[in-house]
Amino acid sequence: MAAAALGMVIGGALGNAFDRLFRGAVADFFLFHYQNFSWYVFNVADIAIVAGVAMLMYESVVMGERDNRRGKA
Repeated sequence: MAAAALGMVIGGALGNAFDRLFRGAVADFFLFHYQNFSWYVFNVADIAIVAGVAMLMYESVVMGERDNRRGKA
């Protein structure tokens, strides 16, 4: 899981870096509107970064707890 998570984080960061380098800005893909409220502008690279960090946190907290209970500290 850690390898996939790190791959997502690094891939998302590289995607944003390439956009910044070649386009001068990071291209956004989604902007949600509801009446007078605008909500989050994000792109696929940002989704990968957030998902990768969430996976790393899950593995660290949840899987770490399981290992501690089994005595594999």
